[in-house]
Amino acid sequence: MFSNPVFRVVFSTIFLTTSLSACTTSQQALTKNPKAVSQSALCRSFITTKDEGFRQELYAELSRRSISAAQCADTVKKQNQAIAAGIAIAAVGAAVAVCAKNNCGGGGGGRYYQGADWDAFYNQYGQVVWACREIASGRFTYDYNCYGQAQTDWRWPGLFI
Repeated sequence: MFSNPVFRVVFSTIFLTTSLSACTTSQQALTKNPKAVSQSALCRSFITTKDEGFRQELYAELSRRSISAAQCADTVKKQNQAIAAGIAIAAVGAAVAVCAKNNCGGGGGGRYYQGADWDAFYNQYGQVVWACREIASGRFTYDYNCYGQAQTDWRWPGLFI
């Protein structure tokens, strides 16, 4: 189950999002050992709690640490941006993993369709034009089938560049 790289990336993203977004503290933890509660957990709890009594206890601890409500808002905003960036990076990583596994093109190097090659010829205006041709039939095909190959014309007679 965890050998699939796409699954690992998606699972890691979900775990990271859940764990970072849950960085709050409980009223019991704050009462038991206020110094053990991190600034980010205090701030996130202060901003998210609906319990006014708990909010006052959090505010008192923030004041003891010389942390303002505005600083808390900035801390939580930066954390949320970091979480969003992490999710975006993980999503791109998952897409790259899927793409690499399924050979969906793009990017430097990599595999390419070996059944086509570049051909250079003159168009009706006397200009040199490059086109991708299927090797077996000589028919024109999509340029992406020649992706990753040097643009040389050694295969078909005529114009050599």
